[in-house]
Amino acid sequence: METQNTVALYESVAGIMNRMLNAAKQQEWDTLAELEGNCAQLVQMIKVVESSDSLSEEELARKLSSVKTILGHDREIRNLVSPWMAKLNALMNSNQMEQKLSQAYKH
Repeated sequence: METQNTVALYESVAGIMNRMLNAAKQQEWDTLAELEGNCAQLVQMIKVVESSDSLSEEELARKLSSVKTILGHDREIRNLVSPWMAKLNALMNSNQMEQKLSQAYKH
């Protein structure tokens, strides 16, 4: 039963990763962040629940399929988020520089 729960958790993470990918594609950053929190909770549950029992071939195949999905979605999400993060970082650095210049020339 415990292995069944472990496999189900992996499948749940894969489902959330799919929703995260869709949120990233739509640039729904708040939704993405919320889903990321949900995903992190499930990953913590996996760490607690995952047993050292051996999985059946079917369970192992389901787990492997979920892991492949998770990794693929993670890669796509990073590809979508990285340019946005770079723009945000540039904007923040620009604002910080503007504040420093403003303070320097106030005198």
